Amino acid sequence: MPTIILPLSTGLAQARACVESIAALPDDPRHDVVVIDNGGADLAPLMRLLEGDVTVVRRAQRGHLWQAVNEGLDAVRDDDVVLLTGMATVEPGWLGALVAAAGDGAAAATSVTTVNADLAPVASPAAAWRRSDLRLIPDVPDDLVVAAICAGVAGHGRVVAAPASRVTPPGTRNTAARGGHPFGGAPELSVVIPTLDAAGDRLRACVASVQAATDVAHEIIIVDNGAPPQGFTAPVNSGLRAARGRYMVVCNDDVEVLPGWWAPLRAALDDGAAVAFPMTVDGVMREDFAAWCFAISRHALDTHAVAPGEFLDPEMVVWFQDTDLLHRLQAAGNPPRLVRDAHVRHGLSQTVASDDADLRAWIAEQVKRDEAVFFRRHGSVLVGDGGE
Repeated sequence: MPTIILPLSTGLAQARACVESIAALPDDPRHDVVVIDNGGADLAPLMRLLEGDVTVVRRAQRGHLWQAVNEGLDAVRDDDVVLLTGMATVEPGWLGALVAAAGDGAAAATSVTTVNADLAPVASPAAAWRRSDLRLIPDVPDDLVVAAICAGVAGHGRVVAAPASRVTPPGTRNTAARGGHPFGGAPELSVVIPTLDAAGDRLRACVASVQAATDVAHEIIIVDNGAPPQGFTAPVNSGLRAARGRYMVVCNDDVEVLPGWWAPLRAALDDGAAVAFPMTVDGVMREDFAAWCFAISRHALDTHAVAPGEFLDPEMVVWFQDTDLLHRLQAAGNPPRLVRDAHVRHGLSQTVASDDADLRAWIAEQVKRDEAVFFRRHGSVLVGDGGE
């Protein structure tokens, strides 16, 4: 009887969708499920529901996928193992087709995705193999775990793709239904990312997370403010002016958005919030307004701008503009709304971290000037994160 190993990380909505798709599988073939709580604090309600129905492996803190899978393998009783990664959702025939392909003279079989039927086996989110052929996943990056499984069992036979075993990775669920995002069409969402390093790994990781975890038509607007530095306000305002979406998100380049992040924010905006912002997990969180990632509607953009085309106050260049916006929204009776079902990670203040001594000195001097502007406007100083 095959055992499905299901690692879950942060992102309650996507984790629930993944688990529900597994629960909807037919009873044939019979199967066990081992769910691994890979350090997702927000998954506690889901884990309580799963207790008793499946085997739950709880990890003390979030770790690498290969570590989580190895702990799951320790809980497997039979030889046939199936791994589903990335909290993907599965179609009803997924398991039967995958197990059948792995048992047809192959050492392993992999699923295909609903958006790419020609996906190479090593790039698949799901694989089936015999535990006796591979009992330990090596130390590899998360996106290479299935590739490591394929390599690890290659000495025992072929690795084949199972075309009838189909999964949908997060962020692509609705792509086929909406026909993609045609060039020239208006996106639902515009994500504005100011950065001091448009070629850096931090920005690449941020963009990759938006692309992977956003399941609506969207555009990403990157504003390079590194030469010369413009602070935070000017690039944000220019990015918002360029945005074509019905909704906009301002996102620091040290933010990682997590599966299921956008729909709850959109719902809050549709419910009347002027600004909505997600929970930050695994790090520092401000519950009044965490401005390193926040969403606004086009109506709010027009209503709460300090001047045409200037949503953030341009007199506060680097710091305090988030707290100024907080004060303005509070005065309007519609303060920023924390949306606990939307989740991101944040590398606190990495966006202004620099090895350039001149740049650090410019930032420090500008922060003092911004503080003076804020004090003049509001009569007191409430230290904010400045969106950084």
